[in-house]
Amino acid sequence: MHAAPDGIHVLDISTTTAGAWCSRMLAALGADVVVVEPPSGHPLRTIAPFGPDGTSIPAAYWLADKRSVTIDLDSIEGQATARRLAGRVDILVSSYRPSELAARRLRYADLGATSLIMGHVTPHGMDGPLAEVPGNDLTDAARSGWASINGNIDREPLKPAAWGSSMCAGIAASSAIVAALFHRDRHPGEGQEVDVAEVDVLAGMFAPALARSTYANEVFRRRDATDTLGGPVPVKDGHFALTLSRAHFWRDAMNLLGLPDLAEDPRWGASFYRQQHRDEYMGRVTEAMAQWDKAELFEELAVRRVVAGPVLTMAELAVNEHLRSRGFWVRPEGDPTAPEMPGAPFKASATPLALRHRAPGPGEHTAEVLRDPEASV
Repeated sequence: MHAAPDGIHVLDISTTTAGAWCSRMLAALGADVVVVEPPSGHPLRTIAPFGPDGTSIPAAYWLADKRSVTIDLDSIEGQATARRLAGRVDILVSSYRPSELAARRLRYADLGATSLIMGHVTPHGMDGPLAEVPGNDLTDAARSGWASINGNIDREPLKPAAWGSSMCAGIAASSAIVAALFHRDRHPGEGQEVDVAEVDVLAGMFAPALARSTYANEVFRRRDATDTLGGPVPVKDGHFALTLSRAHFWRDAMNLLGLPDLAEDPRWGASFYRQQHRDEYMGRVTEAMAQWDKAELFEELAVRRVVAGPVLTMAELAVNEHLRSRGFWVRPEGDPTAPEMPGAPFKASATPLALRHRAPGPGEHTAEVLRDPEASV
């Protein structure tokens, strides 16, 4: 079996999680990725938590499967080196804003490589009134409108957990770059710029709600904390998500919970009726669910084909039988002592994704990459 972009060379000059995840996906697909780090080390290496040897655990995940070269992009010499390396690769990944690229003479036009694919992954994109405005996952959630629909209606808006916008933007960027590679294969020598804005990606993630609000003048409301079926419900050993969007889901779940009057009354089969009269059943349903363990409840509902799921903790995810059976947890090839990491977000039968190498040390491959000025990176 062969990796999809086998023989493709990538130079990653980005400094953000979104850029790192973009090139990490390309590396998992089989591309040879070289990440440029400043003399002080990649900014991601400062993110906690840290392992026993003092290395950043998140950085070990985001920088895995790459080679590292130390280049000072704030120096004239370093910028010249980066331009030279960019001329030897197929893909350049950047998170710099337009003025930052111009100051370093690293704009697409400065590189003079017409076959190069340059992927920009920035908070607001490379054009428009906010192109020069910095951002992060919190501001992405705010400006995209995502926070306005996330969380309980009686509390403050919420951003997605962890680095949600960065990871989604990285996946979008890697997908767009692969599409640009496909175009270049069809049109030899025709490179292009790929512009991915984190805000655009997040706004697109709730496009149906956005379209409904725009065209139907219907404001998307955040979850009402008093709606038992609008979010996770407490059970014996944690919380449980029960989505009863269809009449037969409701009927079978209520019968299982020992509430036959709610199950068989045809009025409750309509979701609009349940929403209007939820005060009449919420207390009973919550009390009935509280008698169950989440695993047992899930098994019983699954047999009845009811869409539902236990809220798994991080510790439970690590030993989850389903994820284990799908090979989700991986180690670098040939390194059985390395810590396990979450695997790639998709599987391909003919071009399987792999984790080949641990994350490099800062600048570990500088001499190797810069040794031959004519060789591919």
